[in-house]
Amino acid sequence: MFFQLDTVRFIQIFVVQGFMSFLYFFMAYLILRRDTKRLNLTLSSFYISIGIAGVLNMIYAPMQIFMGTNEIVYLLHFITYYLYCSGLIFLLAFILILTKSERIISLKVEVSLILIFLLFLLGMWFIPGGIEFNEYDGKPHWNWPFGIYAMIICSIVIIPTLFYSLQLYVKFDNEDLKKKWRYFIIGVCAFFFLYYGTTLSNVLNDPLFRTLWSILGLFSLILLSCIYLGVGKQLK
Repeated sequence: MFFQLDTVRFIQIFVVQGFMSFLYFFMAYLILRRDTKRLNLTLSSFYISIGIAGVLNMIYAPMQIFMGTNEIVYLLHFITYYLYCSGLIFLLAFILILTKSERIISLKVEVSLILIFLLFLLGMWFIPGGIEFNEYDGKPHWNWPFGIYAMIICSIVIIPTLFYSLQLYVKFDNEDLKKKWRYFIIGVCAFFFLYYGTTLSNVLNDPLFRTLWSILGLFSLILLSCIYLGVGKQLK
């Protein structure tokens, strides 16, 4: 089945996500240019993973026009979502290093956490009929088992990330540090909001909800830069 990209989806994928992917790569570059210590590598990995996800989205979407929905499109769509979700574990690892120190959250512990999460996340691929594409517009449609499994696995990472972020904010006495950390928390919450909204949009597969979400999701994509403004800009 071959499809055409409607104007809204074209703008969302190639204009908005294209620009944001470039911005994410640029922020990762700025973070790594300052230093390549673990904190910098972990936070930059967050931006790199979601940046690559955006690029892949721009690749598989036009493939449906020229090749139809085939196995490659299914695989690229899954990898796109997989990389997007992977950003969650890098955020948690970053927060844990800040709150617990690199001595407690050693490189071995960090790598183990990341690999365990990615392994469980890979389980989405084996859910029967998890990913489908609408016959009328080619947009992805996930079944409920796929969506629920993804949200459970990712929530296990999201909840402690929020908890430790707020815990660290309360500990700060310096108002300037609090202000910077508020930016970080806004960016983190925007990412979580974007994650749940995107997942729910693809599970519900409702045209009205998709339209509303495409507008709300735009603001969330932009707010992700607050993570860099709040913390990434200060890393040395």
